[in-house]
Amino acid sequence: MLSRAPLTIDVLAYLILMIVPLQILSISLLRWRRTYNLHKYLQLIMGIGLGLVLLAFEIEMRLVGWRQYAEDSPLYDTWLLPALVLHLIFAIPTLFLWIVTIYGAIKNFPSSPKPSKYSIIHKRFGRLAAWMMLATAITGWLFYYLAFVLV
Repeated sequence: MLSRAPLTIDVLAYLILMIVPLQILSISLLRWRRTYNLHKYLQLIMGIGLGLVLLAFEIEMRLVGWRQYAEDSPLYDTWLLPALVLHLIFAIPTLFLWIVTIYGAIKNFPSSPKPSKYSIIHKRFGRLAAWMMLATAITGWLFYYLAFVLV
């Protein structure tokens, strides 16, 4: 890793980078091949994986923090806080949206998923969650670069 960031921030940054193409793959397979089970398992794996890394990240941020790693950034006193706020504007709602979307799917689809009355609601939540994840990834990488990579 070529950053000043703590390990969990590095891991989270690269996981988010992988999540976006996996989201596109999962949605594409569902849309074009109707692979409902594969979509379900990809989404569950991404959700659980991201949840575990986020938990480790939050613990590390509470115990260690991040500011001391970002102090060498030339933008530390100017653009760093606005970039973080922008990221959090997307990241926090995205977390809850993913939880609601996954919970709704588990609750409303049979164990072997197939289209149902809930499909329209799930599709809307899923699309919004995917777009929000893309915005979270872009703003997260912007903050990551400004805070931990920029010299």
